[in-house]
Amino acid sequence: MGLQRSALRLAGDLIPRMQRRLIDQRSEDRHGGVVERAAIMFRDQEYIVPVINISSRGTMIECDIMPRIGETIVIRFEDCSPIHGFVRWVRDGKLGLNFGHEIILG
Repeated sequence: MGLQRSALRLAGDLIPRMQRRLIDQRSEDRHGGVVERAAIMFRDQEYIVPVINISSRGTMIECDIMPRIGETIVIRFEDCSPIHGFVRWVRDGKLGLNFGHEIILG
């Protein structure tokens, strides 16, 4: 008995969490105030969005879009080349992106 292809897709539904995380599971620090905003390309539309924090492996942005978990969003910071980001979570008008490769902050 095989799974249907549609069941294998990431739906983008939020997984409810009953309590807040007790420990920070991040492998590196996030830095606020390093970048003010970025341009993202989401489903053939460009948006200018505030950047809440950034690390060499990802960023948190503020926006009203509703991507699916795992969906690719191209993000471009001022004076930088575009980077592919993968949606890791969406909550309360914010979303977390994991970069396709590590970037150098500085």
